[in-house]
Formats: sequence, structure tokens, C-alpha cells
Amino acid sequence: MVTEPNRVTPVARAVSTGLFCCVALGVAAVVWVVTAASWWQAVGSGSAPVAASVVALATVAGLVAIAALAEGGPTFSMAGYLAVFAVAATGFVGAVWTTIVLVAAVPLGVSTATTAAGALSLLATVGLVATAAVTIVVLGRSADWALCLRMAVAVLLLVLVTIGFLGAVWLFVALLSALLVGPVTGLYVAAGVTFAVAALIAYREFNQVRAIENSIDATPTTPDELPGIHAATTKVASQLGVPKPTVAISETYAPEAMVVGFRPSEIHLVLSYGAVRALSEAQLEAVIAHELAHVANRDAMVMTAVSTPVVLADGLRARVRPESFRNDAFEDEEWERPDEPEADDDWGSEDIFGPNDEWRMAPPSESADDRNGSDDDANLIDWFVTTTLFVIATVTWVSSRAIVAVLSRSRELSADRTAAELTGSPAALAGALRTLDDRIERTPNQDLREAAGVSSLSILPLESVAGETDEPSLIDRLRLRLFRTHPPTERRLAVLEELERELD
Repeated sequence: MVTEPNRVTPVARAVSTGLFCCVALGVAAVVWVVTAASWWQAVGSGSAPVAASVVALATVAGLVAIAALAEGGPTFSMAGYLAVFAVAATGFVGAVWTTIVLVAAVPLGVSTATTAAGALSLLATVGLVATAAVTIVVLGRSADWALCLRMAVAVLLLVLVTIGFLGAVWLFVALLSALLVGPVTGLYVAAGVTFAVAALIAYREFNQVRAIENSIDATPTTPDELPGIHAATTKVASQLGVPKPTVAISETYAPEAMVVGFRPSEIHLVLSYGAVRALSEAQLEAVIAHELAHVANRDAMVMTAVSTPVVLADGLRARVRPESFRNDAFEDEEWERPDEPEADDDWGSEDIFGPNDEWRMAPPSESADDRNGSDDDANLIDWFVTTTLFVIATVTWVSSRAIVAVLSRSRELSADRTAAELTGSPAALAGALRTLDDRIERTPNQDLREAAGVSSLSILPLESVAGETDEPSLIDRLRLRLFRTHPPTERRLAVLEELERELD
């Protein structure tokens, strides 16, 4: 893992350490209060102070370990991330308690619901502390603790967004069912539907690799089909000391390159037709090195997990989007084939696409979806249901994308540096970034929009760059501020140019 050199003065280090200790004590106090309240509701008040003290002391021990293990001591950013993590964790436990009470109060009674909510809140609190302890033991001194805290914050916030999404679904179904079958039965119906949605989310999380590949139409390949790409992937994986991933090709002209998966042994490297066709051999090897650097740094596992709400919400929005929210001009955009780059003598079509051009892609056919003709048959209930679901999915999608964007931006520069040092040619990766950035600008907006759900996973953001004009509007500036999943390409190129000078 690449870290920036530590140039903190002794005074700043002492101040940051003191701030971290103050925040740590505050976190321990919050843990004590939450644990005591949960224990009191679930077990009784007699032993609540003792149990809360044990959990709080474990929290203090873990935070002391982080301070001791962090290279150069705790920083201001670590203290800030720790404070935000404490707020997010408290919100998570509170959301668990509130959800259980709301769902179980009517069928089980307020007393039983409160007891169940306290028990699950206690389990959530202890689970968070135990997970943190295991993480500290496993990572030790090799971790960038500021980054680890940022990842933890992002994951917790996305869990909160998911809980909020489920809560909105429960409320919507409960209200609708109350009108149709009565309030009491409606609560049971709402609980059943919400449980089914939660089970679907869990299933999609478990099968996230396949879900992402399906969403971008990626197909696993063999070395016989794509000998050149598999040889380059094997070489880079060996140099980084990670297992060779499954290589999948996405049949789209959008220039995608990403890794997905939870364990290094099950990682899939996804390359799109557009990316492979645009790059030379050296550039493609640099891109593969960048993606496998994410595997070596365990970014792929985290980003695959946190992208679930974005992918699910984006898919729901696409399915229930009412006609009033569609952009007819955008939907009717005519597809144009991108200009083909000049062939590389050392990276011919046979090496890329196999001896029989199995993977040479034809232009996309007309959409089989007929979006006209259904409006006449739609009634008021259909409109209300689809519009409400669309609003719920959109709020979830916006919140999730903003959270994932913050986490994603921090990982790209590190992967760029690792890839450049591995290949010994920062210029190759810089050339790849320029080429892919240019290809994104020339890719039809419809193709980019279809890939927007996995934009945070790709080497470059698969989205419109309209907000990066000389005079962007306020909306464009806000959109880029919230949803930019990668550092600006110009900044990444400047870092690579500096690295090129260092290596020379």
C-alpha cells in the first residue's frame, strides 16, 4: 500500500494525538450509554453498568491500538473520521432499534417489541466492537488507518441508506395495504414485502459479482479465446502476488475496466470491447496493473460490497421510471460507431480477439423495449405506485452514489502509482487514461448512462463530463462535487508525470 510521506511537525502531531484521544474518550462514552440502554431493555438494569463498562473498555483498547499502530501517530483526519464513524454507528444502532419497534409494536405489543429492539441493538453494538477488534488484529501496522476509518464510515452510511430504503418500502406498502386490506393486515403485508426486499438485497450482495457482470453484459473468457489479454493478466497478477482473476469481456463501446469480487481468489477482471479496442499493448497492460492493484490493496472487496445499493437502486429506477421522468431527446439519441484507432503492430486483432474474431462486436441493435402504447392503459394506481417507487429508488441512488464517490476517489491515485511502478512506465498508464478519457467523450450518452451504476468501479468515471466545461452551471458543479467517483484526469496525469521524472 502506498502512503504519502509523513511531514507532520512535532507540535501538530501532539495536537492531533490529543484530539484523537478526546474523540476516543467520547466514542467510549457513547458506546457505554448505548450498551447500557440496550442491556437494560433486553436483560435488565442490574448488570447493565458492568456490561457497558466491559464493552466501553474494549472500545478504548481498540482505539489505543489504532493510535499505536498508525505510522507517525494519529492524524487530524483520523480523528475526524473516527468522530464521523461514531455518529454513523450510533445512527445505525438507533435505526435498528427504531425499525424493530415500528415493525413489531402492533403484532407483538410495545413491551415485547421494546425488549426485542434492545436485544438486537445490543447485538449490533457488540458486533461493531468485535468486528473492529478483529480488523485491528488482522491488519496491524500494514494498514492506512485513516483510509480504514473512511471505509468503515462509508460502509456504515451505506447500511443506513439501505435501512432507510427498506423503511421507506415498509411505510409505502403499509399505507397502501391499509387502504386495501385494513391497517392490521396491512402491517403484516408490509413486513412480508420488506423482508422479501431485504432477502433480495442479501442475495444480490452474495451474488454481486454475477449481478455486476449481468448489468454490464460481461462474459467470462478463456486463454484460448483471448490469448493476449490473459497473458498480460497472468504476468501482472504474478508481479503483484495476487491470484490471476477471471477475465470477462463486456460487450459495450463504453470504455470499462474494473475488478469485482470479495476474495482475491474469486476476483473478476472486466474489460469492455471499447476499452480493449482503443488501447495499445503497453497501455492495456498498465490498465490491468491498475485494476489488479486494487485487488492487492483490497479495494476491490470493499468497492464491490458498497456498490450494491447503487446498482440495485439504479436498476429499480430504470424499471419503474414513469414517462413523466423520461427524457425523450435522450432516449431517441441515435447510436454512432466510435472511430477505430490505428492497430498496434505488436497487439494485433488476433491477439486481442482470438483467431476467429469471436469477440469482435457488432453495432448494437435497436432496443426491443417498446415504451409507447402503455400509457393509455395506465391508471392512477399504477402511476402512484411507479412514481412513489421511483422517488424512493432515486433518493437511495443519490445518497448511495454520493457516499461511494467519497470512498472511490481516495483509491485511484494509489492504484495509479502502484501500476506505474509495477510496469516501470507511468507514460503508458497516462496514455491509457488520455485515450479512455477521449473515448468516453465520444461514446453515446445512452451507453454511458447504462454503465453509470458501476462507474465507481471503473478506471475512469463512465458518465457525462458536461459539468467540466469552462463555465459549468451551479447544478453541474454540485453534481461533480457530490458524485465525482474519481479524481480529475488532469490531476492523475500530473501525478504520473511527476512519477515519470522520479523514475528517470
